[in-house]
Amino acid sequence: MPINSVQVYIQNLLDGLIMPAGAGQLVAYITPPDPNEETGLPTAYIWPSDGDESRNPSKGGTVPRNTGIGTPSGYKSFEHRMDVWIVWYGQDDDPNSDTWFPGMIDAVMLTLRTSPDPAVAQDPYTGQLTTLVDVGENMSYRITIRAIADQRYNRYDGQITLDLLEIMQF
Repeated sequence: MPINSVQVYIQNLLDGLIMPAGAGQLVAYITPPDPNEETGLPTAYIWPSDGDESRNPSKGGTVPRNTGIGTPSGYKSFEHRMDVWIVWYGQDDDPNSDTWFPGMIDAVMLTLRTSPDPAVAQDPYTGQLTTLVDVGENMSYRITIRAIADQRYNRYDGQITLDLLEIMQF
């Protein structure tokens, strides 16, 4: 439940985001298409890297533990590390493509950084509501570039890793 709600929330934040310099709208996926497929649109893939679950009171956790369906329970916190992979193909002879891609990474990070805090998300399968805290408060990024087989285009890859906290009653 918690992983799904976070992925869908981030996908909804990013899908359709206008990219700089006329590069089009970002298309965000949870289950990505073939990553080797060339496309003119910048794409993002949201995937979890790792996380922790606890009742740590310093992170919003409380007791009691749920003893069965319909019994009262406290809150648990889920510390998520989510990766947002961004892929874009730029023409190798375009003098601006090397600055456009970092601008795309900046646009995505700005969107994450300025998202509502706290935010309410809903699990797509169970309908359970959850609270997300600190989306975009702690992020890191990595950018790579490589020529593809026909040498007319470069493939730009970016990875943004963000930490966030989810608080849910269990």
